[in-house]
Amino acid sequence: MRLQSAHVTKYKSVNDSTEFTLDGDITALVGKNEAGKTAALEALYRLNPLASGHPTMFEELRDYPRRHRARDRTRIDLAQPVRATFELEQADIDAVAEEFGTRAFTADTVTIHRQYDSNTVYFDSLNTDTLAAVQHLVAKAGLDVGRFAQAKDVDDVITALRADDAAEAALQLADNLAERDLNAEIRKLLHRRLPRFQYFDEYNVLPGSVSIERLQTIEEDDLEPEERTALSLLKLAGVESEEFTEDSYESRKAALEAAANELTDQLFEYWTQNPDLSVELDIEFRSTPTPQEPQRTEPWLHIRIRNQRHRVTLGMSGRSKGFIWFFSFLAAFSEYTDVTRRRIILLDEPGLNLHGKAQGDLLRYIEERLVPHHQVVYSTHSLFMIQPSKLERCRTVEDVDHDGTQISQELWKARADTVFPLLGALGVDVTQTLVIGPNQLLVEGPSDVVYLTVMSEAVREAGGTPLDPRWTITPVGGLDKVPSFVSLLGGSDLSIAVLMDVAGGGNQRIAQLASRGLLDKSRLVYLTEITGTSEADIEDLFTVSWYLKLLAASKVGKFTKTQLNRGGRIIKQVEAVHGGRFDHYQPANHLMRSPGTLLDQIDENTRTRFEALFKRLNGLL
Repeated sequence: MRLQSAHVTKYKSVNDSTEFTLDGDITALVGKNEAGKTAALEALYRLNPLASGHPTMFEELRDYPRRHRARDRTRIDLAQPVRATFELEQADIDAVAEEFGTRAFTADTVTIHRQYDSNTVYFDSLNTDTLAAVQHLVAKAGLDVGRFAQAKDVDDVITALRADDAAEAALQLADNLAERDLNAEIRKLLHRRLPRFQYFDEYNVLPGSVSIERLQTIEEDDLEPEERTALSLLKLAGVESEEFTEDSYESRKAALEAAANELTDQLFEYWTQNPDLSVELDIEFRSTPTPQEPQRTEPWLHIRIRNQRHRVTLGMSGRSKGFIWFFSFLAAFSEYTDVTRRRIILLDEPGLNLHGKAQGDLLRYIEERLVPHHQVVYSTHSLFMIQPSKLERCRTVEDVDHDGTQISQELWKARADTVFPLLGALGVDVTQTLVIGPNQLLVEGPSDVVYLTVMSEAVREAGGTPLDPRWTITPVGGLDKVPSFVSLLGGSDLSIAVLMDVAGGGNQRIAQLASRGLLDKSRLVYLTEITGTSEADIEDLFTVSWYLKLLAASKVGKFTKTQLNRGGRIIKQVEAVHGGRFDHYQPANHLMRSPGTLLDQIDENTRTRFEALFKRLNGLL
């Protein structure tokens, strides 16, 4: 079954949440602090809870809204703090049909609710057809169903069966049906198939050490939240209590290493913040003497993290809060990632201490490891836990004046501070895809942008290969600023290339980008690759005579080839004659705004050089 919708009422800050739908596999409850997100998740959890160390019952004194408690005292026990509707999947329909026939239960949804101070899961009215169920059982017993076609109810069928005292099977079936409550049986079957809810919050993070004996002797419902997570870790090890004895070192060590390796593999796959970490699990036997057993020892599980780079191991308390949370999360759900029976996983403010990129890793884990088997509902106010392309997953949570917490699918009707994380997520996405663009070509200055743009069009008109429009050309204001841009943009999911002017001595800082792994060496495109010279600016792709005409037309100055020293970059040769630097953008701006006949005078060799450059750049997409 899949959770389709829910409705929370009379629980803590929630007077009436209004009924809200759940979106497919993942739903995000978005709202500011104190809006009531945690209260909504707690209420959902107690609908059909899986032991996780948190309270599983609604308790009137603790949970009923205080401002209404005195007024509602006589009817609190009838209050329904949570109601939810589940959509049946084909496997659920088949299970009912196999037991009671295809006509016994024809609805495609079931609705359940809980009440205060009760462990019972109540079904709202079920559209069951017990007569159809009885007819299925009659046929299943090998009896002629047609003989009971006129029966109006189950009692009529039982009476008719008992009238056939010559058929032992009919009498046995009649006695069997008289003792059965088919409505209750169908309800019980559906109840067994209801998804269980698992809750995880900051209190579920693993301790540095934990008593194995306590984990294996205390009922799961009585464990603390962090102990329940440790129990999941122990189950991952797959060992029984008797294996944790001092004389079974090899079997114990093998089990712990297997569990540690499994978690380390998941860490390497989903924890990209520091790839040099690995998990180590060990057992300490602490002396716990009793009068009956003075030599008694008790096994304690120790969790340590090794940093390969620094060659040191630290307990959980020595790691960052973000890492502790992420590792605990992996341990808690390693028990359920491959379970086929659906669970509904509730995460309260997941990844709050994680870096923005690590929150992306967390979402990837949820998508890849949990969603194939389970539904996930999480609360957040972090823009990095919201996927701009999937805003339909979001529900806003607001504490409305005098009405309490309300949950809505109408995102943009919410107040500005509520939807702020959504706007932030959209802003990051827009910046990367519209302003920045997913494919970044970094160049030195605005003149490079003009020459590449103008020549791309000239090459295209001549039937050649222009610069691919997927490139966003970004001037960085000088080669000395390229490393900063690459370091900044390299942390995003962008494709980056750098078009490199080459001067005498090169640029060591940019070369270090490749040596430090910040940028692939092939994405540093040197203009000398095209010119075949030892130095080159983008102006060197033009013929000298044409570029001198551009300088004259743009009022930079009139120069002749005989004035130049015929060595090195054309820019430096002109500056030597000019008597100093000139504005390199002035001729480029003229070419863009008032080219006159200059574009028509560009020769084939120039177009060929630019086309070679465009092909080199396009090959990086």
